Amino acid sequence: MLKTNKGLTFIELVISLAIIGILASIVLPLSEVAVKRSKEMALRTSLRELRQSIDKYKEKYDRGDFGAKIAGASGYPKTLDELVIKKILRKIPPDPISNSPEWGTRSFSDKFDSILSDKLDVYDVFSVSDNTALDGTKYNTW
Repeated sequence: MLKTNKGLTFIELVISLAIIGILASIVLPLSEVAVKRSKEMALRTSLRELRQSIDKYKEKYDRGDFGAKIAGASGYPKTLDELVIKKILRKIPPDPISNSPEWGTRSFSDKFDSILSDKLDVYDVFSVSDNTALDGTKYNTW
């Protein structure tokens, strides 16, 4: 009678586990980069959406859709929440990098690269994260 062995020997099992471990160690860093890249794309989308909404608010203000213009006012919203109140945005998107609902803002009278704002209005937004992007730039400079 012939006896056939079904299954793996111990050495075959060890070799298989070693190969799986090597492949997993190669794939793990690639998946971390993919996750970071997707968060960066979400940040770009959120920034674009907020900036377009701020521009739309300014256009409506200039047209007089919000009533009479106030002398000396820039026409930009006082806060980001005003974009929701005036129904330009449904909600303020969260910052995907810092996982925070807070955004850094610049007013019309601030310098273009200033991180500190006089908070008179919201002319521009940026991420509050100090982390570095895949391209080597800081997220708060986007």
